[in-house]
Amino acid sequence: MQAASVGFNIVDAEFEAASAVGTRDAIADLGPDLLAPGFDAAEAIRRLRERGAVPIAEALLDQRALAGIGNVFKSEVLFEGGVHPETRVDALSDARLAGLVDIARRQLAANVVETMPRFGRRTTGRMAIAEGLWVYGRGGRPCRRCGTPITFARQGLGARPTYWCPRCQTA
Repeated sequence: MQAASVGFNIVDAEFEAASAVGTRDAIADLGPDLLAPGFDAAEAIRRLRERGAVPIAEALLDQRALAGIGNVFKSEVLFEGGVHPETRVDALSDARLAGLVDIARRQLAANVVETMPRFGRRTTGRMAIAEGLWVYGRGGRPCRRCGTPITFARQGLGARPTYWCPRCQTA
């Protein structure tokens, strides 16, 4: 079985033969691939833990911790896990980090399908494109779970957008 990756709006990409993976510095520094058959969850959690006081939203985007989460799934994983994006990694238990990693693996795997470009990314399980995501891109609109308006802020390197429900995701 071949590992798959998901990417959207990628500006620059470089592909390597499977036999060359890990032989170059940039690739060797990547964390465990969330979609790899031999994914090492303990190693991903260890690498996340190394981020210490970094907000979890930024840590999930750090491909050196675990490879595969992009901006959309960062917000979606944190929503489903009930974790506020500003929560420091060192404030989360290993069990909570493991739960986030499990959610990320499931969400990414569910979005590796041939029909995804036609139907769009989805984390809610709903087929309608407009109902596909829990929070991402929904700033100011009601939370699909509780009705509280979704909050939006730009965070971290590159001031990337983050979306969350202030009621479902407590600090």
